[in-house]
Amino acid sequence: MHRASGMNVAYLDPPYSRYFHALAARLAHASGGSVVALLSCPAYRLYAGGDRTEVWTPGEPAQAHDVPPAFERAGWAQTDSPEFRRAFSHAVEWFKQRFTAERTDVCLVFSDARPFSQAAHLAAQQLGVVCVFFERGAFRYRTASLSTQGLNARFCLRQAQQSPLLEALPPFDLPPRRAIEPWLKLRFVGFMALNGLLGSLQPQRRPMQHKSYHFFNYLRIALKQFGAEHPELPLAQAPEPPATDGPVVVLPLQLPTDSQFVMYSPFRHNQELIDFVARQMRNALPGTPLLVKKHPMDVRSYRLPAGARWIDGSLARFNERPAVFVCLNSNVGFEAAIHGKPVLCFADSFYTGHPSVTRVSREDFAPQLAAAAARPDDLAAGRALRAAVLRHCQAPGDVWAYSAEDLALTRDIVATHYDAARLSSGAAPPA
Repeated sequence: MHRASGMNVAYLDPPYSRYFHALAARLAHASGGSVVALLSCPAYRLYAGGDRTEVWTPGEPAQAHDVPPAFERAGWAQTDSPEFRRAFSHAVEWFKQRFTAERTDVCLVFSDARPFSQAAHLAAQQLGVVCVFFERGAFRYRTASLSTQGLNARFCLRQAQQSPLLEALPPFDLPPRRAIEPWLKLRFVGFMALNGLLGSLQPQRRPMQHKSYHFFNYLRIALKQFGAEHPELPLAQAPEPPATDGPVVVLPLQLPTDSQFVMYSPFRHNQELIDFVARQMRNALPGTPLLVKKHPMDVRSYRLPAGARWIDGSLARFNERPAVFVCLNSNVGFEAAIHGKPVLCFADSFYTGHPSVTRVSREDFAPQLAAAAARPDDLAAGRALRAAVLRHCQAPGDVWAYSAEDLALTRDIVATHYDAARLSSGAAPPA
């Protein structure tokens, strides 16, 4: 650890696992600090593992607190709703009270795109508390993403590379796929049921809940994943596209209700994105196939233009053939880029700050697409991007699948990010 005195740790609604419970214990107990879970709903106690918990109870705020400008387009930022504004403002003040009472040094947050997370972040900024944001990693079941900047489009790789402390982090080997936490799926089913029941009994909590949990959506994605992992089974799949001599363009769609789409997409919906890409391809790459993959949780129907076709299964198979990947800011783009594939992104993400990825707009997409199709794969650039992301915003072990060794290494990585955030704010790290 980088801190001799006690580090007092708070964590917010856990990532549907006991990862924060285990990590917070290592952060706090190694230095004689304390741990508290700050929750938006009592259902999250299922993941607290016996830690002391404080549950937010809606009330009247002393003053109004505005949603940060970066989140004004978020689906939950119903700024014209008095109920939301009242709940958000009260949550900010509640967090200030809890951080002060607990003498919190660092707050672990799963996802920075939730209203409860942003209420905590506003309070933390006013009090000098460092928020470390987590998400499932860029390498699923192998790493966790973390940053004090924010996640996805709020994370700037170039900015992280300018931090001497983060640059000095020792590299770690990408671990093998980890086994998921015991009882994780069954516990999540229990959480959904309890959260739904409590939400109906206490509807005033709903403004701080970032989404509804629909069982059949999760069943649908589980079946899709099962089918992708077992191609030998006779499950319904889109037929494999025929081989071509030239490149193909792969367009993975994102869930249109996801915060990354809602806040950052230059397109109103996926149909507009599909039509735009197909239309531009007819001019820039006539005759080139457009292969479109739906998000597994997306139940909407889309019309495919001439020259486009649906595909299913893992997109990794296109790493071995000429292909250009086009996306908003999907993790699929990162997976293609680290294999040296040309990737064009319409919005920022954790990997778009690297020179190997092309950030495009509607205005320059066609010439950038033509140039990308003419470029060979760049394996060296892919390796450089992989190393930069691992060093600056990843930790070993997914938040759903991790080992004791992963947690020990992550403890030191979090401490370094904490020190770097303190230095960047002008405060010296604690001795």
